Amino acid sequence: MNLQFLSKEIGNFEDKYQIKLPAYYSAFLRSYRLPEETFQINGIAYRSDEIAPLWLLLYGIDNLSFLSEQIEEFRQIAAGCSGVSPESCKYLIPIGDWGAGWGPLCLDLTKQDENTSEDDEETWSLVWFDHEEFDWADLYLGEDGLLHGTPAAPNLRTLLEWYFLGNLEQEFEAENQVKVSYERLNDREFCNSYWEERWK
Repeated sequence: MNLQFLSKEIGNFEDKYQIKLPAYYSAFLRSYRLPEETFQINGIAYRSDEIAPLWLLLYGIDNLSFLSEQIEEFRQIAAGCSGVSPESCKYLIPIGDWGAGWGPLCLDLTKQDENTSEDDEETWSLVWFDHEEFDWADLYLGEDGLLHGTPAAPNLRTLLEWYFLGNLEQEFEAENQVKVSYERLNDREFCNSYWEERWK
């Protein structure tokens, strides 16, 4: 199966995991193919209460068995972090890696896109789990018995707009008095100078 997932195949996937994929993610899977299985991109994103450059790794999913593999791998990682059960991960769909190495980036299906508020991170449906934390049960397990990660972005649509449309670049440029370009965002020295000197 290459691109263009049929409704039946997505339906079978949802039946297997007893979930319902968000409409936007389902449409993304049906209509768009990233150029690599693990696609890295740098952009201006919101993180840790500031707008800053941030590398992102997204899965270039061209078959649902690959997505199933990512789900099973995430559940194994969660089990290794304080023995969190697969049932506690039931509504998490890994779609990449936050910071391209900081930890799994997931859709939290308990958060509905129509209820998203950019001003309220508790409503954000994109979350991440720090791979350097070794007690996920203590840090991420909610009173509902489910894992809920650190808010990463309001939803998938917003994340893609940050990275592919550059929606935060103008605000970032005004705040830092620096011009963002494709070349600069892919220049390690330029990006490192942000962390070390903030261009000042």
